Parts: sequence; structure tokens; C-alpha cells
Amino acid sequence: MGVQWTSKEVVHLLLRAGFGVAKEEVATCLALGREETVRRLVTGEALIDKAPKLASFDQFHADGKKALDPLLLVDQQMYWLYRMVNSPTPLIEKMTLFWHGHFATANYKVKDASLMVKQNELFRQYALGNFKELLIEIGKDPAMMIWLDVNQNKKGKPNENYAREVMELFTLGIGHYTEMDVKESARAFTGWTYNKNDHKVNYNAKQHDNDAKTLLGESGKLDADDVIDILFHQQALPTFLATKLLNYFASDTPSDRWIQTIAGLLTQKNTVGEVLQALFLSDEFYAETNRMSLIKTPADYVAGILKCCELSVAKGHAQAMRKMGQELFVPPDVAGWRGGASWLTTNCLLARYQFAEGIAKQMNGQQLNTSAFKPNQVESPMEWAKLYAELMGISDLSEQTQASLRAYADDTIVHTTQTKQKLTGLRGLLQLVLISPEAQMK
Repeated sequence: MGVQWTSKEVVHLLLRAGFGVAKEEVATCLALGREETVRRLVTGEALIDKAPKLASFDQFHADGKKALDPLLLVDQQMYWLYRMVNSPTPLIEKMTLFWHGHFATANYKVKDASLMVKQNELFRQYALGNFKELLIEIGKDPAMMIWLDVNQNKKGKPNENYAREVMELFTLGIGHYTEMDVKESARAFTGWTYNKNDHKVNYNAKQHDNDAKTLLGESGKLDADDVIDILFHQQALPTFLATKLLNYFASDTPSDRWIQTIAGLLTQKNTVGEVLQALFLSDEFYAETNRMSLIKTPADYVAGILKCCELSVAKGHAQAMRKMGQELFVPPDVAGWRGGASWLTTNCLLARYQFAEGIAKQMNGQQLNTSAFKPNQVESPMEWAKLYAELMGISDLSEQTQASLRAYADDTIVHTTQTKQKLTGLRGLLQLVLISPEAQMK
């Protein structure tokens, strides 16, 4: 392998495979080496030995509340954000968010936070596991069943919502099935129901259409499991999932060759984790053209900053994500978040700037005056700029950004003697780093 393993490669990997970078993590991963770092990420082993365990929902406290309410969506959003910031196994949380966007289900229709959390736990369980097994389980997930009207899919009166999205959004993509395939798969999925009273998923054989069906060229008395089997016979499936994984982790515009390489791995390997292991060990993943090339999601931006600044999660942080365009447990529709440039519309960008301002104000003098936030050469404005960027997980700054930060540090920190004014300068420098173009990228 030709790629070096320096702090830049470590930061690149951690920003893609997790949420933000802590200085201790970078040092640990450098010592571990690339293969061991990637192995720990994809096996769900803590990157840092003896890393503190996550607090359970019952043990988690925030905003001065003695206890969170499991039935309040905002409290569940806050707890998931806490997991993103503090999980010793960041890739599991990153893939949990991936599946949440892939199998997009929103609480505005489900109207039950406990069911949204149950689905979230399903995604976490299968985060790096077998995709086919996850696809089978999601069809029997109560939140998904409510979201896509599975209870209305009955023998003689099929509802096509779930059948359509299984092919269009979950497995094959538009253009790889016909309207007749949707109708036939809807019939095959009949018989499954969710009872809101006893919270049980049941299969009623009398409500299942057991007549012959033809789906994607295969015929028989097909049921739900048969549909999944047939979908996995399609060449479009690994290509579709490979494209989504590459868009999420590597590049907005992966080459056809790269897509087919990952698609081949999805066919050969048993788990998504094994596929990601190959991706994260590949030289192409670390190519210069792929670094700082993806726009951070609001989850990346918020969780990453909280992690770098070592700040506790609060309700306002989860609400800030909503203003940036990504409310946890509430994707906009069945297609999930669009990502890319949609994260940087005028309103979303303004929300990022306001969040950065709020974070800078939260940082007190005791934090900003520690040695961690002070460069060795305190008389050098450039060293101040470089250190603050590095602390926020930014490996490279453009000349324009460097010039702006250097001038600001020179005026407000290096040539300031009054303690109060200097603290204002330190906060201002942090804010400028967090609203820089580079801070929006990973």
C-alpha cells in the first residue's frame, strides 16, 4: 500500500467513519497503524483501550434534568447525539445514521418515539452486519410498518407503498423494476400486521395472497421471504448499495470502476463491515481528490464540534441540527435527506454560523487558557490559526482562510495584553475557524 499513515490520513478516516476527532484518538490511531485502526472500527471494538462506557438512557443527564423522558422525541434526539459524540465505536453510530437515512422513517407519521428508538436499535444491531438480514427485519419493524401502511396491505386489496420503496429506495433504484413488479411484490407481502394495542407484529395466513405471482422474471406462490431472495438475485442491488456507501463515505462522484469494485465486495462478503474494511484500507479512499470533498451533514458538524470542544450535549444542540436541515428521527420523506449541497442553503448555513457563535460563547476562559489551546509559539498568529484548526479536525486551510485567521489572531490575541479582550479574541478565533469553508467539509 502506497499511502502513508500520518495524522492527515487518520483525521480523514475518523471524519468519514465517525463524528469529529479527539486529539487522543488521533494519537492512538497513529500508534495502532492503519490496519489495526480499521479493524477496530469495523469490528465495533473501542479505538481507545479502556475508553469510558456510554451512559444508558436512564443514566444520561442533560440540561439540568434529573431524568430524560423516553417518550419525548427531543430527549431521544439528545441521547442519540450524545452517543454520536461519545461512542467508543464511532463507525457503528455512523452506520446507524446511514441506515436511518436509507430506510427513512419519520416520527411525524409514526407518532411514537419508543417505536422510532426500537427501529434505531435495529439499525445499530445490524449496523455493520448482513444487509439481507437487515432487509428482512425492517419489513417486520413496527415503525416501518406504520410509515409505509403495511397494515393496509391485504389479500384482494394490496397496498403498494412498502413494495415500491423496497425496490426503489432500499435495493434496486428506479429503472430496475416495472409497475407490475410493484403490484406482484405487494401481493407477496400481504399477511403481515402490527397491532398498536398489544405492540405485536403478527402474520395472518388468511390475509396472505397465496396465488401464483411473477416478480422480476421469477414465478411461484411468492411470500415476503421469496421477494427478498429475488431482489438479491438482481445485479442492480449490489451496484445500488455500493453507490450509496461510496457517496456516504468516500465521494459524491465515484467512478464506475470503484462502484463495481465495492459492488463485487458486497456480493462476496457476508457483512457490510467487511466491505467497509476493504474500502478504508484502499489507497483510493485516501486519494487527495477525495479528501475534504464531502460536505458535512449537520450530525457531522454538531457532534464533531461538541467532541472537539469537549462540551456536554444539550437540547439546544439537537434543535440546532433541525435548523441545519437534519432532525433525528424525522427525515423529510421516504427518500431521506438529500445531502450534498442541500446542507448549505442560505438558511442551513446561517444555522451553522449561529451554532458556531453559540459554541464559542460556551467556551470559558478556563478551557481556552489551557495548554491544549495554546501554541508553542504564542507570538506567532499563524501558529494560533493552525492550532485551532487542528483542534477542530481540520488538516488543511486554504491560503485565503489562513490569511483571515492570521490577521484576526494578530490583532486580537498576539497583540492584546488585557485578559478580558484576549478571551474575546480566543472565542472569536474559534468561531471563525468553525464557520470557515474548511470546517464545513470532511
